[in-house]
Amino acid sequence: METQVPNQPISEETSRRITSLRFLLAVLVVFIHNNFTAESIAKTFEETGRTIPFCQNAFGQWVQLFISGGIARCAVPLFFLFAAFLQGVKNDPYPVLLKKKAKSLALPYALWMAVYVLYFGVLKLVVAKIAPQVLAHPDKTMLTMTMRDWAESLIGFYSGTGDGNPRFAMQFWFVRDLMIFTAVSPVLIKLIRKFPVGVFFCASVFYLSASISFDAHANYSVFFYIVGLYWGIFNFALFEKIDTIGWAETLCLFAATFVLSAVVPSRLSGCCATLSACLLLLKFSALISNSQKTFFVADYFSGFSFFLYAIHMPVLNELLKKLWLRFFPMTNTFFSLFEYFGVSVLTVAIGTGIGIALKKICPPLFSLLNGGRK
Repeated sequence: METQVPNQPISEETSRRITSLRFLLAVLVVFIHNNFTAESIAKTFEETGRTIPFCQNAFGQWVQLFISGGIARCAVPLFFLFAAFLQGVKNDPYPVLLKKKAKSLALPYALWMAVYVLYFGVLKLVVAKIAPQVLAHPDKTMLTMTMRDWAESLIGFYSGTGDGNPRFAMQFWFVRDLMIFTAVSPVLIKLIRKFPVGVFFCASVFYLSASISFDAHANYSVFFYIVGLYWGIFNFALFEKIDTIGWAETLCLFAATFVLSAVVPSRLSGCCATLSACLLLLKFSALISNSQKTFFVADYFSGFSFFLYAIHMPVLNELLKKLWLRFFPMTNTFFSLFEYFGVSVLTVAIGTGIGIALKKICPPLFSLLNGGRK
């Protein structure tokens, strides 16, 4: 470990491979969040007494599970991995790092939460008066929220029965946790340099341990962030090492771990499935990077990955679901899968389209909402 050389430039290959995956990972997150199951429907509508048809057969269930519970489970872990790698390899002084993260994480977090406060506050009050039937909980408005409700809605962490996500925009738990990790990163980096084996061992044990009630994502977010710091600090050739693994071995490993996690769900099988999915996507990035036309498209849309991540939930996707199901109720397997792919594609198209239009119409506002990312 004495060979670590901090502050090294990022190789062009590594930069291209990371860029190749950014937008794809955001798309996979959309598929994760638009994943109707019998259990999710029952949980969503248990308080209202409403029901919606969901007639899915085993084939449809496996299709959704393969995407949302298989390939897509690597999306957020890889976001943590890339963010930590870039931080570790750049090795910015702590004040500079905090200034950068204030612009790229804290400011867009505050702005997007303000947007969703307006939606859940002012707009929901209006809709609750005019058309309460379109709302899942028309009686729960900004006027009935307690201080704890506000804390759970804006920050998360406080829910004893939930997963610790901010209720106003559940996907922003990633930004929240990344800000916390950034704040304590100097300590983590010192520990990694002094006790490289010990820190990795502790992170691995934590990754395999039971979920923490106030933040159900803490196990893998901590693990992949720390692994990303290792990658950045010691700047080893991760993609080159992954490329030495054959496609046959990669696909067989993913298939085996995916089936195991689906048939025998456990913490261990789930962790193995996530790791193999990460390996599959990291290897797949070579196919995108090596094709000039494909990479050109991926490079362009990579600038909208954070924007899509921020805008897709909860308003856009939920509204599209409601509108879609009015015309195409999930009365059989075809319509169940039609909703799964149709709403997901529409969410990606509309969310990205809004970002493209906003960037052209008002670049400063787009930059603020996108964390300064171009």
